[in-house]
Amino acid sequence: MVRPRGFVIVGGVLAAMLVVPSPVLAQAPAAASSQQPVANTVGTVIDVSGAVIPGAEVVVTSRNGRSSTVRTDADGNFDAGLIAARVRVTSEGFETANVEVTGSGPVRVVLRPVNFADTVVVTATRGAERLPSAASSTVLTSAELSNVAAGALDDALRSTPGFTLFRRTSSRVANPTAQGVTLRGVSGSGASRTLVLADGVPLNDPFGSWVYWNRIPLAAVERVEVVRGATGDLYGAGALGGVVQLLTVQPNRTRARATFDLGSHETFRGSLFAAAEKDGWMASGAYEGVRTDGVFVLADEVRGVVDRRAKSDYQTGFGTAGRRGDNWHASGRVAAYTEERNNGTVVQVNDTDWKQLSLEAGGFVGGGVLELHGAGNSQDYYQTFSAVAAGRPTERLTFEQTIDTSHRFFNGQWTRPIDKLTMIVGADYRRTESHQDELRYALVSGVNTRSGPFASGGTETILAGYARANVQVSDALTVEVGARADSWQSEPQDRQLPTKDVTYVSPRAAISAHMGRVQMQVSTYYANRTPSLNELHRRFAVGNQVTLANPLLEPETLTGVEGGVLTQLSRASFRVTAFMNHLEGAIANVTLSQTPTSIVRQRQNSDEIRVTGAEIEVDARLTNTLSATGQAVFTSSHFRGSVATPALRDKFVPQVPKVQGGVTLTWAEPRLLTAAMQLRFSGEQFDDDLNTPAFVLGSYTVIDATLSRAIVRGVNAFLAVENLTDQEYDTARTPLRSVGYPRTVRLGARITWQ
Repeated sequence: MVRPRGFVIVGGVLAAMLVVPSPVLAQAPAAASSQQPVANTVGTVIDVSGAVIPGAEVVVTSRNGRSSTVRTDADGNFDAGLIAARVRVTSEGFETANVEVTGSGPVRVVLRPVNFADTVVVTATRGAERLPSAASSTVLTSAELSNVAAGALDDALRSTPGFTLFRRTSSRVANPTAQGVTLRGVSGSGASRTLVLADGVPLNDPFGSWVYWNRIPLAAVERVEVVRGATGDLYGAGALGGVVQLLTVQPNRTRARATFDLGSHETFRGSLFAAAEKDGWMASGAYEGVRTDGVFVLADEVRGVVDRRAKSDYQTGFGTAGRRGDNWHASGRVAAYTEERNNGTVVQVNDTDWKQLSLEAGGFVGGGVLELHGAGNSQDYYQTFSAVAAGRPTERLTFEQTIDTSHRFFNGQWTRPIDKLTMIVGADYRRTESHQDELRYALVSGVNTRSGPFASGGTETILAGYARANVQVSDALTVEVGARADSWQSEPQDRQLPTKDVTYVSPRAAISAHMGRVQMQVSTYYANRTPSLNELHRRFAVGNQVTLANPLLEPETLTGVEGGVLTQLSRASFRVTAFMNHLEGAIANVTLSQTPTSIVRQRQNSDEIRVTGAEIEVDARLTNTLSATGQAVFTSSHFRGSVATPALRDKFVPQVPKVQGGVTLTWAEPRLLTAAMQLRFSGEQFDDDLNTPAFVLGSYTVIDATLSRAIVRGVNAFLAVENLTDQEYDTARTPLRSVGYPRTVRLGARITWQ
């Protein structure tokens, strides 16, 4: 581990912080209360990270039966107006807390996020209202994210069932084009078959469908919702595996949040968010910047002279302004992101420059709620590729790509409840225009000679309409039926290539039933994914592997069914979900030729991928201060069929482990500190379609840990250790072995102001 400058000084400061009693959370001395009678009970409500919770409802009951209901102020404080014997605290998104008051000092109430049995997510129904839904989902609140040692959001999401990234690689070192999300084993290539949103606007790259996880500053993230299973009836082609949505803090009151940390590998991060509201006018802004020396991605035994630390230095931010009336709201947001990466060698780099303008409006129309979203963005992307000599002593540039992309997006949705029926009706429009220039370099007489540029790219247009009916048949039974029709057109820049024009329908049906403490849900769906412009028109190289584009690709279709049982005990919730997916015409990176020095692949429509699996989840409150969560996913994902790609028949789908999961323990006593430990594990998986033994990625287990403590009101110090045991684990085989992030220590502070 490389220790950053100031490591010892900051470590000493943190140690002092953990020893000195916190003036915020210390109990009032008993002697003081005996000298002066207490008129009423006062207290503070906080979450497991130590942050205060304003607006919480506090019901206090005295010993003679009198009661009073108050709400916490902007600092999380309350004054009961009487001497209480019991305090009951509720706040949206948190479990209800009941506290017996035994002393005369201030009461400290710690609220925990609700478990998955009680969580209702916005994303599952694509609406502002949190309607019941028969969908498997996981929610990570900002408090829970604060107790995760991961240095990036995508790493934190690995604690959700079945969430994997292409080649296991963190976004901190992975090339952006490899940052595709896989849920429930529907993999086969680097393309993301999971839709990622930020406040309803797609985060997936419009050209390649990969994800820039750093585009939203972490200080601005209120919660992350993960919905597993195809939701094509609402979201369309991008949601074959599910939907991940980042929901930011809303500017409905004046507040500010900030995180500053420094750590191993000379890493520094600052993340800021601020919001204000007055007389219906709202404004907010966020910024995040990271600078790091990065880490080596190749294993030490194969590293050579040309290898450098892979890193990502970036800056991102947004500004929002709007107004809210009695029955309407409107806002606009300007966002920008710039990133510079070193991809592990002297020559291999990439840069991204992205800008976006988005608008949102909504209100009550025709007895329902109308929501409108619109966005336009532009992006410049640059990347270089190289060839490295055997033994890695030298490297030469082979080709470089510049991709200019513009994208426009619009969504309109109307939601209306009618007795027990809730109708959702909406329409989507998306248009992406992309132009790629590629310069190629040949080695002639020991000198690189350039040819080109070679132009490619195209235009993609999607027009869709959708509807869903949610019927609350009874208190115990919910039925969902929905469908979406898409018209997709893809026009290549090269007029000699064929234009793609396809129309398809994606239906879904689900039933959810409650019987006492048991809930059962069953759903079935048929969904489609169209090939991205990246898959149609862009080639890429990794090590000695070259993967070619294929302008003749057709859409792939998924047929799936899932069923689950959820049960609640007094202090624990359990959920088991079984699923089966058939992905026909699956777009996969298919090997065309393979030699010890060169591998050529091409994106092709394979015959079929069949996936069966089961998710097991546990959420337990072991004591008032100790909680545990655990999850495990068992997946069998194989290629089937023998017509289009006979060499792949019965092969395991690459990048899908047979088993993966994790366990998290959290001990929250903010008067002292909050401590959390995460253990995550994954079984073996293949890095290639032919399941070559040399391309096996071994199983691994990684342990992370965090400590945090309130120093003064609104300021928390924290220590986070990622990969505590410095486990070296495989992330890729090209066929050279790449390894995951080494042990990383971060020290920092979180600041909140209400």
